[in-house]
Amino acid sequence: MKFTGTFTLVVVTLCALPQAFATVAFNVSPLNKNCGAGTTITCSGLTSGHSCKGNFSPNQAKIVVTTAQGNCHVSLYPQANQGGGVAQRLNTDTTGTCVETNVASWASYGVYCD
Repeated sequence: MKFTGTFTLVVVTLCALPQAFATVAFNVSPLNKNCGAGTTITCSGLTSGHSCKGNFSPNQAKIVVTTAQGNCHVSLYPQANQGGGVAQRLNTDTTGTCVETNVASWASYGVYCD
């Protein structure tokens, strides 16, 4: 048996869809300052599964999330390097709301996007 004909090979290239990059910004203050009058920290270019982490010096007692996009949240920890378990978690719906403690209990933070 003999086959004669033309065969066409179709190659489909799948391109990755662009990922949305999120920005989260928040202001932290120690006990002796008003909420929003402290240090602003901005984490940008965040994508799902990535994080932005750091330590506070001195420990902080007040926080207000000023910018939050996507499915991101800020976690606050009682020990440096995100140690001691999450003491406070702020989702995007807390943007603009001051959250505070009566002691300077936050030593580090992590911003996470789902």
